Amino acid sequence: MAQVKQHTMIATYKLNALKNAYAEMIVEGMDMKSLITLAVESIEQNLKDYDMDDLKEEVCDCYGEETWTDMTS
Repeated sequence: MAQVKQHTMIATYKLNALKNAYAEMIVEGMDMKSLITLAVESIEQNLKDYDMDDLKEEVCDCYGEETWTDMTS
C-alpha cells in the first residue's frame, strides 16, 4: 500500500512540474501587452467575490487609505 501512495505522490509531483513548465512556456512566448492582459484578468478573477468592504481593505492594506480615497473620489 505504501508503494502505491509513493507512486501516486511521484505522479502528482511530476504532473505539477509539467504544469509549471507548460505555464512558463506560455508566459515566455507572450509579449508585454499579453502579459499585462493575463495579469489583469487573473486579478479580476481573484477579486470577483469581493464586496466593497473587502476591496477597501485590500486596497488600504496594499496601498494605503489615501489611495482608496483617491480611487473613490
